[in-house]
Amino acid sequence: MTGPTSSLWRLLVKVPADATDVMMSALEPFGDSVATFEGGAGVTVVEVIGREWPDETAVSLAVALAAASAGLAAPEVSIDRLAPRDWLAANRRSFPPFAIGRYFIHGSDFKGRVARGAIGLALDAGAAFGTGRHASTEGCLRAFDRLAPDRHVARALDLGCGSAILAIAIAKTWGAKVVAADVDSAAVGVARANIRSNGVGRHVRAVVSRGFDSPALGRAPLFDLIVANIQLGPLVALAGAIARHVRPGGAVVLSGLLEGEGADLVGAFLAAGLRLREAIHVGEWLTLLYER
Repeated sequence: MTGPTSSLWRLLVKVPADATDVMMSALEPFGDSVATFEGGAGVTVVEVIGREWPDETAVSLAVALAAASAGLAAPEVSIDRLAPRDWLAANRRSFPPFAIGRYFIHGSDFKGRVARGAIGLALDAGAAFGTGRHASTEGCLRAFDRLAPDRHVARALDLGCGSAILAIAIAKTWGAKVVAADVDSAAVGVARANIRSNGVGRHVRAVVSRGFDSPALGRAPLFDLIVANIQLGPLVALAGAIARHVRPGGAVVLSGLLEGEGADLVGAFLAAGLRLREAIHVGEWLTLLYER
């Protein structure tokens, strides 16, 4: 693999269909958009497009670790220059609308009408994690769908917000005041743009924060709902802080977990004083719904 002379590059990795989610999750940080298409015979091609040539060693390591977690040998990685073209617009066109429970997720160029009773979430495939396609995000939206009929939420936190899809969903579901926090300042920039385009700027505030370091989180009143769609290690480390920041009777939604990782998390949050209400399975990914 050699460095590019054009402004856009494309990365391709072929994996068995059941390893699609884990490979997408591993590769999403390296580019500006991630998409998949069928490669035939049970194979999925994961495609990443970006503007800045990635660290090839880091890409190879991420691919190898993702493959190992799925019980696969590391697949071949192809990185090529792209001829001038609006590749990001083409990627947006490959992102058709879809529904998860009451939520209808669509691109910003969607010209149709959201069905009565559905909640529209406008997002484009881009530089921050979270278009609703990933099973961990779907698990969180399904948890909100279960909570919505009998849960009052006035204040909420989306910890590790990425694109802010979950913060936007909370604001549109309950009319709640939401803090959307991420350690990545670029993701927070994308989140702010998505918050504006979805018309929830009066409800959602996006901030840069490592855990609860930001004053917007650490000094805030207790939250009625906290969602954290990150990874097992950070979730376990944050168990005590999350429990301290959710009000008694409040709900916590945790995701970013592969099947088999739930036991470690259940123990950490049980020790922190939270009760497991439900486990939501989407493919090989797990979302846990807790109450304090």
